[in-house]
Amino acid sequence: METSSSAIEMEEHHEGENGKDLGQASDAAVHNGKMEPAEENPDSSDITESTRPIFIMDEPIEEPSATCCGCGEENKERGNWTCQCEMILTSIGWAAGLGQLWRFPMLCFRHGGGFLAVWLVMHIVLGFPLVLLEMTLGQFTSQGPPRAWRGVPLLHGVGFAVVVMMSILAIYQNTSMAYILHYLFVGSLRDLPHMVRCDNYWNTMECNDYGLTNMTGCREVAGFMWYDDSTGHWQNYTQCPTKSAPEEYWRNYLLQQSDGLETMGAVQPGLAGFLFLSWLMVFLVLAFGIKSAGKVAYLTTTIPFVLLVFLLFRAMSLDGAVEGLIYHVTPVPYAGFDRTDLWVDAVMQVIYSLGVGCGCYTTLSSYNRFHNNTVRDAVLVVFANILVGMLCLCMSAGFLGFLGKQLNEPIENLVSSGPHLVFVVFPRVLGLLPASYLWSILFYLTLLLLAFSCQFVIVETIVTSLLDLFPSGNNGTGGLCNRRMLLHLLLTFTSCILFFLLGLPLVTQGGLYLYNLLDTFVASGFVILPILLLKSIGISWFYAINRWGRDLSHMLQYSCCYCCNKLVTVVCQVCWCLPIPLYLVGCLLWTSLLWPNEVYFESYKYSDGHVIMGWLIVGVELAPIPLVAIINCCLACCVKGRTIIRPPADWGPYLQQHHRGKRRGKVLSQPHIPPKPTIMVVDSTVTSL
Repeated sequence: METSSSAIEMEEHHEGENGKDLGQASDAAVHNGKMEPAEENPDSSDITESTRPIFIMDEPIEEPSATCCGCGEENKERGNWTCQCEMILTSIGWAAGLGQLWRFPMLCFRHGGGFLAVWLVMHIVLGFPLVLLEMTLGQFTSQGPPRAWRGVPLLHGVGFAVVVMMSILAIYQNTSMAYILHYLFVGSLRDLPHMVRCDNYWNTMECNDYGLTNMTGCREVAGFMWYDDSTGHWQNYTQCPTKSAPEEYWRNYLLQQSDGLETMGAVQPGLAGFLFLSWLMVFLVLAFGIKSAGKVAYLTTTIPFVLLVFLLFRAMSLDGAVEGLIYHVTPVPYAGFDRTDLWVDAVMQVIYSLGVGCGCYTTLSSYNRFHNNTVRDAVLVVFANILVGMLCLCMSAGFLGFLGKQLNEPIENLVSSGPHLVFVVFPRVLGLLPASYLWSILFYLTLLLLAFSCQFVIVETIVTSLLDLFPSGNNGTGGLCNRRMLLHLLLTFTSCILFFLLGLPLVTQGGLYLYNLLDTFVASGFVILPILLLKSIGISWFYAINRWGRDLSHMLQYSCCYCCNKLVTVVCQVCWCLPIPLYLVGCLLWTSLLWPNEVYFESYKYSDGHVIMGWLIVGVELAPIPLVAIINCCLACCVKGRTIIRPPADWGPYLQQHHRGKRRGKVLSQPHIPPKPTIMVVDSTVTSL
């Protein structure tokens, strides 16, 4: 009988010591469910020609998913997305966060229309390759960042550094949700009329509801008396008031802001309650793992798009909206393409808006099926991020143009970023609109969903990374209440409670100063840029770009448009090797050179001790990288067979069926995957062993 049709071609997915392919092992046989060399089988000499098996199969030859969206459970132990659409929507929700509204319009105003062109180019040459790198790493290994980076032992600490950074980020990032929840349920439904007036008990004599520089309004109130509660005397207006009514609502009523970080003050009960509610929402979404998060993504990702479109149409229908949009996109005469700060700001905005370097794409894609089309997912995420950025820019520019015309103020006096934009400027805009309650609810609901879609991805990244550190094979299977699910529930509950308690200082009277300090240092360029630089260098130089290219080809071999995907991955490999590291090094040097000697929040100057605390946080985030490298170097010297460059023998695809051969004489199999019954075909008789 002919045996050519039953031959199995073994292809090795890692290179040997001298770069040759060590996976071309001939005369392989199956023994106890594992591939072993034929000469090592003690019973091979007893098999005669008449009884020699013609075809032996331990695992069926893998086939692509039966459906285009990759539905179905492939990894029974770890679990997969119910449908690939959920992973794409969750990734888009992570990318399209608050940063697109908090920071992007202000950068367009600062640099003019030229910034848009550079921003789009950076999405293609920098953002897309980095998103694809993180996605493919997670999908190839089916592990969170710490376990996924075992493939480069010298840089194994990058995965742990990401977890430390995300843990600190989760603590203060959820404070934004507490602010938004207050403005949604209290500000929009009850306080909106009072928020834009200066006759409330929290207002001071500096309150101005006419405009910052509107001299007509100043003359109208000139000579009016003002009763100052702090002094107990009536006072006259002597100059134009300098604080808007929404700003005093934000600082004096909601935050009851203290004089500085030295005076933290008491916890604000209302904000503490909303902070607890926000963490409760995160826990409920992640309680049942990635599957429940995927279902929530249908709402948290699609609804903001719809609401942004509604708000955009409303903004562009207002008087002065077109002027505001033109003002934002008109090139600034002195902001040419030769300005370094324009390129650096564009790179940093792409990094922050896409959320690369945080390990979230690695975590989300670790629940993909092995042969999922990752290139398609990365393209959709980057395109959606660009779309959200343009919607936020046009909406913000339209509303600011309308506000400037209503108050007779230059737009440059109204442009701001961060919490000041959404909690001070926008309430002023919304208060001038007809049906202001409705538009205020829609606006802050959009912000809430954008923030929430980011927050539960951050916590899922932390929980998945910790969960993957447990020994494989002990998680068990069995549906909703398997052991891994119970561990996930326990870790999620513990993380949410701990982060809530650690976040209470942020809702004190001095919490805004602490919030700004953490926002300045935790996810700064001094943390994100080195992590991204090491990721690019680790894959392209330490792991070897040719080896990673073969891994990607093996993983994407069943995807649609394989030739196009192959071309895209080759271009991205070129970007990972040289252009992206050069961009990141240039941005890091530029950030270091221009970093101010003193750190300010508005007019408040942080003390040297506070700045040292910020740098200590940066050091704690980056400390796992050298520490783990030193540990792996010591192990490489003490343990035979260990190396700091090549991946360990058990690193690779999570499932045994997805491995591509052997390396160093060891079978690349996962001991926690039970072998299937061996099927032997002997003389046209099927026997199950």
